[in-house]
Amino acid sequence: MIITLTTDFGLSDPFVGMMKGVILGIAPDVQIVDLTHEIRSYDIMEAAFLLNSSYGYFPEGTVHVVVVDPGVGSSRRPIAAAANRHTFVAPDNGVLSLILSAGSTGIPVHQITNQGFFRHPVSNTFHGRDIFAPVAAHLASGAPLESVGSRILDFVRKPIPRPRPSGENRLIGTVLRVDKFGNVVTNLRPGDLKPGFRIHASGFEIQRLCFAFSDVEPGELFAIEGSTGHIELALNQGSAAGKLNVGPGAEIEVETGHPNN
Repeated sequence: MIITLTTDFGLSDPFVGMMKGVILGIAPDVQIVDLTHEIRSYDIMEAAFLLNSSYGYFPEGTVHVVVVDPGVGSSRRPIAAAANRHTFVAPDNGVLSLILSAGSTGIPVHQITNQGFFRHPVSNTFHGRDIFAPVAAHLASGAPLESVGSRILDFVRKPIPRPRPSGENRLIGTVLRVDKFGNVVTNLRPGDLKPGFRIHASGFEIQRLCFAFSDVEPGELFAIEGSTGHIELALNQGSAAGKLNVGPGAEIEVETGHPNN
């Protein structure tokens, strides 16, 4: 059995190691995979986006733990859900929004209330160690989903923004995240860019949609379809985010072009 971990903890503190220790104490034969621990601090939407883009590459039956939890210790609920033959354990703060986009009637979502699965005492500030890790370990060991607590229908949804119209042949796009290389991942899709498109960001204009980084000279800005199927703004051998001075949540203006050009 596999458990993946996605957090905003980083690796300079022992938090991730503690979670792994708790998991292995319950399920010593489980394989633990670090999806990422470099989610931008408190960025629920980045975690939702990366989880949705990544979980399908794991075998069916994998348990995915997500701890990006600015509301830890508050009244927000811990939840567990089953979707597409995978299981997800996370705070109920929207981090599973894309996974659960099929709606409340099609996907079982349960509030985690079974304290028999918790590590005690439960810290008010570290539910990753004391709730999410042990619950994931029990689920990976065969505990049924319904054993964690009652099913709920009112789980939190925070959908990723879609490009919105801004006049004829114009859209406003949104930056979803910036990756380690400084590539700017947007909510645009290739179909949003027709021949003659122009993307305006921070006084720069991008008119090229390339298939590979090697299609342009070093230092040139361009657009490319990234591995998640979203349009990314890139700078060959440099940081597009740094050059454009944009980050998550920033808006960009797009002249979409004309289909018949």
